[in-house]
Amino acid sequence: MDKVFQLPDKMAPFRERFEKSARAFINLTAQKAKTGRYDSKIAGDPYFPKSEVYPLDEQGKPMKLLAQINFAQLPHLDGFPDTGILQFYLSVSDDVYGLNFDNPCEQKGFCVKYFETLIENEEQLLNDFSFVELEDEYQFPITCEASLTAVIQSELVGMDDFQFEQYAGMDAWPFFEQFGDDEETVMDEYHDLYGGFVHKIGGYACFTQEDPRYRGFSDHTVLLLQIDSDDEIGSMWGDVGIANFFIKPADLKKKDFSNVLYNWDCY
Repeated sequence: MDKVFQLPDKMAPFRERFEKSARAFINLTAQKAKTGRYDSKIAGDPYFPKSEVYPLDEQGKPMKLLAQINFAQLPHLDGFPDTGILQFYLSVSDDVYGLNFDNPCEQKGFCVKYFETLIENEEQLLNDFSFVELEDEYQFPITCEASLTAVIQSELVGMDDFQFEQYAGMDAWPFFEQFGDDEETVMDEYHDLYGGFVHKIGGYACFTQEDPRYRGFSDHTVLLLQIDSDDEIGSMWGDVGIANFFIKPADLKKKDFSNVLYNWDCY
């Protein structure tokens, strides 16, 4: 990339190695609004053909749409589809929003669906989703429907992402410790620049705890979707947390979304 990235002054000697981490991403801005069935959105009703089997959770209950991405409506991001609709569903009968701590790729409490070719005849699509019922004792992390607008941006690897070591030559903590008394200042400045707490597709993920890929799944290097807590749309993951979905580059190239890693954490 030709962009000159900002860095803390103390990190100037490391510029070349960190600029190798540069990645483009789609920054998504969410705004409370009614959306159409084909639109990119957070929550709301999905595009869904009557001929398809609606996603059910492990208890056999219909899941609720978390987000829908219509790639034809977005600026193109290398490696991602140009067309089709990608959807993310979560269980509504689970107090951890469908997260499986033992196997975060097992799609029992969440589901990722991709429709490469869209049906234009709306009579062939579901238009009543009243069968998706929220249970009183459980909360869904999104409380209102939101439209999405998108812009391409670029960033360097975040200090929370497990791939930081690949470019820094060491984990984040020992890397910033080398700045001595300026450790916290340099760390905070870098985090402010590349903390990544936004709704996004691609680029690098951020976490309130730690990257689950430290414990395995290190081949899931592509951030498929990130949804942050956001007062504007009533998005709240536990105590001001954030959710991420990751995929292997080879699976994304094949448009195979059967092995997606889902994670969320909070403070």
